Amino acid sequence: MAKESNMKETKLVIAVDNGNSFVKAAYENIDQTFMFPNVIFQSDIKRKVILNQGSPIENLDVEIVSPAIPEGAGRNYHVGVLASRNARAQSIVGYRAAQMKSQRVETLITTLTAIAYAAAQKHAQDIHNGVKKLRVDVQLGIGLPIAEVGEAALFEEKLTAGIHTVQFKSTPEYAGVVVELDIALPDGVNVDNVAGIIDIASEKGNSLANKAFGVADLGGIDLDIAFFRPGLQLDDYTSTGFRINLNDIVTKIRKDFNTAMGQEYLSSDVNVVERLVHKDYEVRWQGLVKGSIADIANLHLSELAREVLDRVLDAWAAAPEAEEFLFIGGGSAILSPYIKELDRQGHPLRFDTPELAQMRNLRGTFRSLATALSPAQMEIASAEADKA
Repeated sequence: MAKESNMKETKLVIAVDNGNSFVKAAYENIDQTFMFPNVIFQSDIKRKVILNQGSPIENLDVEIVSPAIPEGAGRNYHVGVLASRNARAQSIVGYRAAQMKSQRVETLITTLTAIAYAAAQKHAQDIHNGVKKLRVDVQLGIGLPIAEVGEAALFEEKLTAGIHTVQFKSTPEYAGVVVELDIALPDGVNVDNVAGIIDIASEKGNSLANKAFGVADLGGIDLDIAFFRPGLQLDDYTSTGFRINLNDIVTKIRKDFNTAMGQEYLSSDVNVVERLVHKDYEVRWQGLVKGSIADIANLHLSELAREVLDRVLDAWAAAPEAEEFLFIGGGSAILSPYIKELDRQGHPLRFDTPELAQMRNLRGTFRSLATALSPAQMEIASAEADKA
């Protein structure tokens, strides 16, 4: 049968870190990354646009047909930045936070959208030249929190059982493009904070491999604590995981500020997270400073930081040979100043740089994936990326 002229078969190597606040991905090489808010909005109403322009990643409007998504969950979604503009968008708070990441439909929707977007980005020139369908053999690396390692096989089965189809609807540049995904997980499903350590230990001059240490991966919902012996040997017995629900606290900060001001100046949790990460507390409205979230944020975040520090010190007591404790993850970029202030005894606590903390698990997952794949597979992916 003749090959369709508007269809392209391709391969994609991609790692996805489906964080509770942001979805991050790296494809083809460790430094080719993107991220978007972990927010979705399910809508079967056609999106109205005056001019179909702007950044594709800020306008992810997709239809997903997948054997992994149960009937009744819908097929049409706004994802990421586009979804966060809607007041009824579904972010990971409340009862959703109580669900395991591996069991949330949202995890599948955002993961499949991220993979389809990466494939479209890789073949943006082909799409510009008229390609309307991509058939993609995907080599995927993805992680789960420590508390969910028992769910790994079921989650992997959801991703690998059948073809997933993602069609871009009103997304600029990619409108009408269909992406068929055939997913394999050559490295299986990783444990999130183990992946982050792989990246840190790979840095030139890093000495972590020579010592015993602990690590806390602070996410929007999960706090994963793991301990390593010299040689980066994970101690399964002392490693554990908790729910901390930083995302719920972000919502409280937004609501408390709006209540105090008597107006909804902050409409998005995503906006609050970005303010906390960048320490940008002033809230402006129509060019005027209306207030600051600093006092409200300090109140809530100090309480959460105390809970996190107590959890860490309790876990550390079960692994006293650990010489130091390292904090990584997007939550550490927010909570680090509060944890430092609360640690009156001066424990050897180390905090990852804010620029990399949020990307550690993604980078470590990509390194694991690259190790699991043969050099020939990585060379094929790299060559295709160069041609795209």
